[in-house]
Amino acid sequence: MQVMDDAAIAALGVQAAGFTTSVSLALAAHAGGGMLVEPKRMQLAASGAYAIGTHGIWAGRDLAFFHNLVGLDREPIKGARSTYRSAQVLFRSSDAMPLLTIHGNTMSSVLPVVMTLIAARRFVPAEAETVSFIGAGLQAKLHLDALAGMFPVRRIFSYSRSRGSAQALADHAGSRGIETLICDNPQDAVRGGDIVVSSISESFGVEPFLDIGWLKPRALLSSVDMLRPWSRGSGRGALVIADDALQARQMIEAGRVPAVLPVDHELGGLLAGERPAQEKEGGPVILFHPGCCAGLFGMAMELHERSKLSTNG
Repeated sequence: MQVMDDAAIAALGVQAAGFTTSVSLALAAHAGGGMLVEPKRMQLAASGAYAIGTHGIWAGRDLAFFHNLVGLDREPIKGARSTYRSAQVLFRSSDAMPLLTIHGNTMSSVLPVVMTLIAARRFVPAEAETVSFIGAGLQAKLHLDALAGMFPVRRIFSYSRSRGSAQALADHAGSRGIETLICDNPQDAVRGGDIVVSSISESFGVEPFLDIGWLKPRALLSSVDMLRPWSRGSGRGALVIADDALQARQMIEAGRVPAVLPVDHELGGLLAGERPAQEKEGGPVILFHPGCCAGLFGMAMELHERSKLSTNG
């Protein structure tokens, strides 16, 4: 059995775009019933400590998968930083042989980017040039690098509660020859983007301060923050897609994320050829991704295949 940490994944040289094919296959298999997955379950202590777990079986590939994430949300404590670690195990299901163990933060950090790229390829015109970032931390940087590799991005709009992080993102964009407009008003940032990436801290208690009605008519909103800072506003025509519709609906029913808009479709179903039952002509598309076992499953499969090639090479 191989064991990989963040450094080992980095050594393979696989970027977010390199996972899109395997993750798309996994999402389509899940939507079509070829992959059985358990929606992730969460335990949360009063201290802010939490544990999340999920698992799945992909019989057609003779694979089984387990994912867990353990963390501590210190956001309510001024000056303290939140932290988390995750681990995954990929098995051969026919004989329960463990094939690959992964630990670190890479999988959980890169998964939202992969989902955004898959949705962007499906819904965003190839000539899109502007990306807006609400929140300018790690997810913004990872998304910028990935989206700039897929689209001819010339300008980004950035809004952050931290001027320092906004400037750091602007400096990073500048190193790629991309212009940045740092916005003092989040509405200005949202209105500017063909693609909008929202990654405000997922800490519990975030109050909505963003309006879906600010989105361009055909914009794609990738809500890494699970719509916590968003309100419906005048955005009634939005098409809402989830990486795992059952997972999303369970989280909404449990009150862990707001019921801003109903989930219309699952991304994997659209990848498998399903057409939206209700075409919302001209409206924005919202990708709501609370985390998907199938996506992580696909990433682990890709890493296993690449590691075998690297070893054999």
